Amino acid sequence: MTFAELIDGLGKNLGIELTDEGGATAVEVDGFSVILQSAGDDVILIHADLGEIAAEGREEVVAAALEANFLYQATGGATLAVNGENGHLHLQKYNWIDRLDAEKAAQDLAKFAEVALAWRKILEDRKLPESSAGFMSV
Repeated sequence: MTFAELIDGLGKNLGIELTDEGGATAVEVDGFSVILQSAGDDVILIHADLGEIAAEGREEVVAAALEANFLYQATGGATLAVNGENGHLHLQKYNWIDRLDAEKAAQDLAKFAEVALAWRKILEDRKLPESSAGFMSV
């Protein structure tokens, strides 16, 4: 299966139109984009910019992200990283295209989106100076 075939099948599975735009496409999930990108002939990268890490509590968020990456405890098999250029927290996951079909890709995307939404909530809560609710509950 090619990236374009996988994206076409995923779109049909989700009931939305997805097109391969030069090796990438995006799916909107609750106000943010999840990017699906070809990372070679046989690998797909699922990626999301989760937003800016607020200055207040930044060290705590980065430490929590590193801890979550350990054995993928709170990342669902994905990896959290900080973009050094803009300070945003990102979630990313690679998968082999030949291990996926449209149904498995939809399940993988749903799991990824669930983790991304949880970490976006952490970032949003940390932006509120008096809130630390749910900080480690991913």
